[in-house]
Amino acid sequence: MRLSRNVVCNLGQRSIPLASCLLFGLLFGTFLFGLGCSKVLPKRSAGEKLYREYCADCHGLNGDGHTIRYMGNPNADLTDSFWKYGGGDSVAIQETLRQGLVELHPASIQRLDGKQIKQLVDWVLKLRGEVSP
Repeated sequence: MRLSRNVVCNLGQRSIPLASCLLFGLLFGTFLFGLGCSKVLPKRSAGEKLYREYCADCHGLNGDGHTIRYMGNPNADLTDSFWKYGGGDSVAIQETLRQGLVELHPASIQRLDGKQIKQLVDWVLKLRGEVSP
């Protein structure tokens, strides 16, 4: 079976060579993807990545604590000013992460180094609408 060089793409009443259609589709798709890339594949900070890995399951992606596991538990909300353990300031959050809440926080969070804890705290403060110190 031999393929014809004149394969066309029918667009209404016009016929355009298939290679041109594919090239146009590729360029147009690349343009659209590039235009919406920040929405499709947002660049996440190191703190947000850590938060998503270690905290979001219980505290929710936006920190409000509305997850299946902790729905209605006011202690899971990181965006309010009520904190059962320590305070909501950066120093207290760092201490809570360093010391851990054995019954609540996963043991894996205690492997974070000082830089990672700072990045995580900065993200929590950003979720609260505060500027990190």
